Amino acid sequence: MSCHGQKAVSGTCSPNLENSLFEDLLGMMIKIKGTAKGTNHQDETFSAFSASLTAPKTLGAGEIVKFNKVITNVNNDYDPSKGIYMAPKQGVFLFSCTVMTPSDKALHVGVWKNDTKTVTFYPGQTGYNMGTQNTILELKKGDKVYIKQWGSGKEIYSESVNSYSVFSGYLIR
Repeated sequence: MSCHGQKAVSGTCSPNLENSLFEDLLGMMIKIKGTAKGTNHQDETFSAFSASLTAPKTLGAGEIVKFNKVITNVNNDYDPSKGIYMAPKQGVFLFSCTVMTPSDKALHVGVWKNDTKTVTFYPGQTGYNMGTQNTILELKKGDKVYIKQWGSGKEIYSESVNSYSVFSGYLIR
């Protein structure tokens, strides 16, 4: 057995050496814990939200979908009256959206960052259909993310008790 390069005769270290080793180990643990990015949110503004649509709707051309039933809104960065999430800080965020169409209707929607369409989805047109899109975006403080209608499909379906159409997002780091 070795204690900081010292050979231990009886299998233990001297009390002073043991205290020194313990203090070194404790210092390393504190440093490791303090650098655990993404798991320690005490020093940063964490943000997460999830909201659903409570009723079917025919969207206007280019209309932002207002997911009006807030399920979670940590830090209140999602505005259900506008359907817009605003980044509270620069970072990497994950956004997810699931939408449903009424029977035999079409829907074209996309995830927009500020005024730019990033990804789109088209759930289909036969029967009731669902589509899901997940995307990771790098945002600056104040960037806006929302779900917006595009193209010819304008019918979205949801119910107040069954959240078929949902928009969510959270800060990864």
